[in-house]
Amino acid sequence: MKTIPKLQLDNVRWHHDTAADASIPTWYLSSYTKAVLTAIQAQEGEVDQVWVAGASGAAFRIWAHHELCPSATSVFDWSLLPAGVENAGWNCDYHSRLWHEENVAQERQEAAHRAIVRALQEGKVPVCWDIGVPEWGVITGYDDEALEFSAINVFGEPVQLKYEELGRRAIPIMSVTIIHGPNGVNRKQAAVNSLKTAVDHAEQREWLERPEYQDGPAAYETWASALEKLADCGEQDTLSYYAGTYLAARYYARRYMDLVAGMLDDAEQLKAAASTYAEVEQHLIGVWEILSKEGQRSPSELREAAELLRKAKTAEETAIDCIKGYLATHDLAEA
Repeated sequence: MKTIPKLQLDNVRWHHDTAADASIPTWYLSSYTKAVLTAIQAQEGEVDQVWVAGASGAAFRIWAHHELCPSATSVFDWSLLPAGVENAGWNCDYHSRLWHEENVAQERQEAAHRAIVRALQEGKVPVCWDIGVPEWGVITGYDDEALEFSAINVFGEPVQLKYEELGRRAIPIMSVTIIHGPNGVNRKQAAVNSLKTAVDHAEQREWLERPEYQDGPAAYETWASALEKLADCGEQDTLSYYAGTYLAARYYARRYMDLVAGMLDDAEQLKAAASTYAEVEQHLIGVWEILSKEGQRSPSELREAAELLRKAKTAEETAIDCIKGYLATHDLAEA
């Protein structure tokens, strides 16, 4: 491909769900998923956010740290991310370099750089970790004279990323996803795969640094216990982060389960799962209303939020049982 020293894609706007309920903070949805939605929207002109959030598995995941560290949303097996994009229906290339791979850092960075430039020249929007802040964003251009990429961060703001900082910024690991065209996945099979992902996550079959972090329904108890400790004393500045992130996820889980129930022959177990995810969503709305408030929350408010989290946990366990019931029936029918 002919070398172009400078290029900027002008059609990229950070994804915003204009169809979402006004009370739901969808901007808190996993920054990787938001970046993927942004890329597909720019490349194809439109995107179904409910399908992508659900079929990728993002709508079903939750992680919590015992001291509510925001790192919980990024301390997991990142290979799940491109696998989710592929299940949702798109081919993609993934370039990664983790903490233990410092010996190949330069090689991986150079390969990712070449792939990013090639993608941009093809009108594709690379999804990249640590754009301005330690979250995923998108790259929209490059400038070989300034030696930097143009990008959009998780807040929808334009930022610059020096070439040398790719994978070496605040959290010095690398994750670059380049989304190509649709892969022709069978949507019914993709839906079934996503339901299996929901169960795997709930039953803690995905890698995580436990016990400091917990995932699946157990994460709700970790989160609730941390809030109860804060009711006595502690820093409350970041409480809205978990609340917004997981409310947004379960909002999409509920909508996705409604969609999937219709796709999969109006299965009663999946209708029941959709109904119980609606309960989870309602409990998390209550948590969000408490934890998104300015200033300090009272001890009674934090304890109320903890109880709502335990109710959400119970409802989610019921939803997962419904999904497992459907999958058992489905697997028998396939046998």
